[in-house]
Order: sequence, then C-alpha cells, then structure tokens
Amino acid sequence: MLCAPSVLPNGFFGRDHPASPLHKENRMSSTTQRLYKRAAKADIVYDVIVAGGGPAAIGAAVAAAINGARTLILEGRSQFGGTATAAMWMEINFLFKDNQETSRGGVNQILIDAIRRWGPDASIPGKRSPKSPGSGGNLDVHPEYLKKVLFDLFEQYKIDYQLYSPVVDVVKEGATLTGVVVGAKEGRVTYRGRTIIDATGDGDVAYLAGCAMATEGDEISGWRPPVTVAWAVCNVDCDRLFAWLDQGIELDRHQYKAFNELINDYRDKGYHLPNWIGLNRTTVPGVVSINSGTSLNLRLDCSKSETLTLMEKMAIDQALEFIRFAREKKIPGMENVCLMRTGGYAMARDTRRLIGEYQLTGDDIMVGSDFDDTVATKYGGSDPVGQQRPYTAIKQGAKLPYRMLLPKEVEGLLVAGRCASATMLGHYGGKSMGNMIAMGQAAGVAAALCAQQGVTPRQLDAKQIRAKLDAMGVSL
Repeated sequence: MLCAPSVLPNGFFGRDHPASPLHKENRMSSTTQRLYKRAAKADIVYDVIVAGGGPAAIGAAVAAAINGARTLILEGRSQFGGTATAAMWMEINFLFKDNQETSRGGVNQILIDAIRRWGPDASIPGKRSPKSPGSGGNLDVHPEYLKKVLFDLFEQYKIDYQLYSPVVDVVKEGATLTGVVVGAKEGRVTYRGRTIIDATGDGDVAYLAGCAMATEGDEISGWRPPVTVAWAVCNVDCDRLFAWLDQGIELDRHQYKAFNELINDYRDKGYHLPNWIGLNRTTVPGVVSINSGTSLNLRLDCSKSETLTLMEKMAIDQALEFIRFAREKKIPGMENVCLMRTGGYAMARDTRRLIGEYQLTGDDIMVGSDFDDTVATKYGGSDPVGQQRPYTAIKQGAKLPYRMLLPKEVEGLLVAGRCASATMLGHYGGKSMGNMIAMGQAAGVAAALCAQQGVTPRQLDAKQIRAKLDAMGVSL
C-alpha cells in the first residue's frame, strides 16, 4: 500500500515508477491521442474511479457519468463486459425484471437499447422457462457486438476507460482511499479519485486497502460454487439439436435434465466431461454456446492465480472431450461438431466478499427483507448449493441495502457486484448479471453525489441515491 504525498506532481506514476512528462516513452503519441481521446489520465483527480469492467462496473461507470461525475473505468483484462463477453452468448439474465421484458430502467435499459440497435446479429432472447427461476428476463448477446456497444457507451457518456490495467496497489491518506495503482505495460501508474468503486468481482481494491473480506464457501457446508470457462462450438444443426433437447423438456439447474443425466452416465464410462453442461443458441447460424460446471464440487479457491490456471487447463481438456463425445455418440445435430474456441477467461462465481456495514444473508433474499436504505433489487433464483436443496426462486425484487456497499474500515470506497458485503448464500441467490448492473448503478450514483457534495460515501443519505435512481426510471 502506498501513502499519498500531500501533493502529487503532474505526471506522477506511482512510487515504483516515477515517470514524468519529460520521459518521452511515457507520453501518448499524437496518433493515439487523436484516436483515443478518452484515455486514462494520471495528472487529474477523477470524481469516480471504477475498478473492474464487468456488469457491476458498467452499471457504476455509466450511472456515475450520467449524474455528472468525471469517471474513469479500469479493466485488468483485454475486454470490457466481464462474464457477458468472456462467456460467449451465455444469457445475460435479468436485464429485464421478467420474461415479459418489464423494464428495470436506468443502466439496464440503456444497455438493452444500445444492444438492440444492432438487430438480431447482436442479440436474441435467451431461455425463458417458468420452470427455471434462475434464468429469465434475458438476452443472448454476441460478445463482439457487446464490446462495441460498451466502447460506444463510454464515448457517449464521456467516460475515460482503459484495458490492460489491473489494480495492484492502492493509495491511502490515513483511513481514506485516494487512488489506485495499476500494473500497466509501461509500469506502475497511479490514478487518483475522490471515490473509488471496487467492482472487480474478487474485491481486489478492498483487499489491498485492508478491508475485512470473507472467503469461505457456503456457511453451512463449506461448498464453493463452480468456476466456468465457457466454450463455443460450430458446425451444429441447431434446429435438430434443440428439437431433440426440448422433447419432454424438464429443467434442472435451468439446464436440460435428460441431457445432463446422459453426460453423467458417460462420465462414469470414461469420458472426462464436466458435471453439467448448459447449451444456448447464439446469434450465429450453426454455433452453440456451452456453459459448464468446470470445477463443480472441487471446493477451489479462485482468488489464487494457480487455481485459475488449473481451470484453464481443465476447460480445454473438457471441451475437446465433449467434441469426441458428441461425435462418437452422434448427439442429434452435433454429429460433425467442431470446437470454435474457449471463453475469454476462467469465471469464478464467488471468491472474496466484503465484510461491510451490513452482510446480506440468504434469508434476506429468500423472504425479501425490507431496508430503510434500499438502493437496488434482485430477481431470479438460487442454485442448489452442492445439490443440498432444490433450485428455487428468490423473492422477486429482493431489496439490497446501501450499507452492503460500505466497508467498515476504509473511507472513500464503495464495493459493488459479487464482492459486495454478503454471505455466500446472500450473494449466490440472484447472482445474475442484470442484478449486478443494478447494484453497480447504485454505487455509481452514490459516488457522483459524493463528488457533488464533498462528502464520503459513509456520510451520504441513501434517500438521495433513491431520488436519483427514480429520476433514471429505476423503481425500487
């Protein structure tokens, strides 16, 4: 952790790499300046810095900018979108409130409208079965179109943005977070902000800032959710495949039950397949997207690079084994299937979670606890934790309090998305991407208000956040 000097000189790039404007190699070329006007700037103080690039980060950055904040979003990987782009057409569940496409307003609706302007090449409705409480109100979105949409939104709302910028350290003045340090290609670079939003998924900023974090699995059994590396396959007769899958359809874990029973039968016969497989139509003819339980029941800690490396290895082994299985067993429509590619990276469902001013619990989302400081809502279902209980719907519109975004120990920081303050069951129920956008949106609005009023997130009245959300068309 870095302690901030009283004044940061123009061009300060972090204690380990004090590059100044005189260092020619660190100056942006005129061509890059012309083509990339919204590059991250190390010589200003942003109103809001969002660390992360997935659904919660997108909700936070767009909401902050809409409400007048000078905003920077930093993503450590090569693409914005998080699971929405890395998982290749996996349904973005609960962008809407329900299968009738009831609008959630705010950033959710902004994103839907931007995607749908590109027509059916960009998105189609996903699986929407009343028997499947965890899947609905969704779109299957082409990952490359989504990347384009996000760049365009950042430009439209004047959000500075940068990829290849993982947060590796933080800057604090006493107990107040004042900046983040990224491990850029050119070295360590410091960006300063009045409020920092940790939407990294793994709680990287909060962890580096010294916040208390929960890392245990299910509080009853210790079970940890699986990690997934998605795949896409091609040369599929999709009409034949899905007609076969839909015969006498019964869903389990919002996947095709009979197909997964077949998968598990052949696992016992020597095929090295994942425990379950979900298949989704895509916007491209002949292409199917595959979600799977790559590491189900292994209880792995995916806040470690060694574990994520293992997941990548397991995923390619399983993907190629699935191709062999589908061809040899002549799965209808997949007799000549080919592997197109595996996803952008290993996607963990649960790693570090903040222990904040309030920890959302499984009971809160199942019965729908009411809070005076509600700033977001959840829709969807709760997975069967280690198959110990049935897949069940949570309370639709379950309330999320502002306090779950607030650390106990650190000022100037909000934490949103799957790393917000919740027990594992509190997070896992309604973990869908549309809900993460809504939670990030609340953090973005709060951070913008803090900049306007010169207060810290802890000093902000949640009623002001709700008033801004109402003006954005968000009904709580």
